[in-house]
Amino acid sequence: MTTDTCSTTARLRRCLPRLAPPIRDEDSFATLGIDSLDTVEFLCAVHEEFGVRLTTDEFHPAQTFSELAALVAAKSTTPHAI
Repeated sequence: MTTDTCSTTARLRRCLPRLAPPIRDEDSFATLGIDSLDTVEFLCAVHEEFGVRLTTDEFHPAQTFSELAALVAAKSTTPHAI
């Protein structure tokens, strides 16, 4: 895992303040018991933290934190159309 992905993962953890640490990189949202309201709140927090929007098609509850970190990192380096 690269340093960028590590820092992205740490920032993602901060987007879920209600969950008690430690959250491991291999933990998925499904195993953490994230419900639909938690998901919406998390996606809003990710947008605020990283400036990227993840659609419900891109976000899957089976994704691990490390997989999601890679997706967020990739989207944050991709130029956005205006």
